[in-house]
Amino acid sequence: MDFTAIDFETATSDFTSVCSLGWCVVKDNRIVSRKEVLVRPEPFEFNEYNIKIHGIRPETVADKPTFDKYWEEIKPDIENTMVIAHNASFDINVLCRTLQKYGIELPNFKYMCTVKLSQKAYPELESHKLNHLCDALGITFNHHWAYDDAYACAMALLRIAEDYSLEDFDEIEECFETKCGVVRPGMDFTVKRKHPRRHKRRKINTAMIRNDAPV
Repeated sequence: MDFTAIDFETATSDFTSVCSLGWCVVKDNRIVSRKEVLVRPEPFEFNEYNIKIHGIRPETVADKPTFDKYWEEIKPDIENTMVIAHNASFDINVLCRTLQKYGIELPNFKYMCTVKLSQKAYPELESHKLNHLCDALGITFNHHWAYDDAYACAMALLRIAEDYSLEDFDEIEECFETKCGVVRPGMDFTVKRKHPRRHKRRKINTAMIRNDAPV
């Protein structure tokens, strides 16, 4: 199977507040590359809650490029392929809304969610969060580090395929009675909505952080 697993970290509850992206490229069931970029979000705001999750602070990305500057590097690994994410509804929204924010045409790709697949593949697990799933499958990684989360997502999908003797995505769809999602140029992801948090989180004032702040 050929696919790309992705994972985004955001600075706030806004889908377009990307501060990190990790992606892992798989060809013929083998990982051929792992990449990560740190991103300066626009507007330059952070919530304490998000920082506690992923550990990325404003000064870490103050001098990094915005997401649009990375797109030509990322696009070849996304366009016209299968994209995998753990909780794909979040990561696909982040990708598409951020591209539309910068006026960039959406690429064409299909996608699947390893949360939904793992729920059907391993219904006996009490939790299908990425860290709990990987603990059960013996996959070692650093949780909420986008570089590692993308790798863990890729490994989880490969393990599901191995455990069920599935050779391609058509067989995955048939086995688990699921359908992949599709993104095409011209689709509209611009409805203003935030990804859910239980409580409103206090934003950190980044006004005093210089563009040349140390990483």
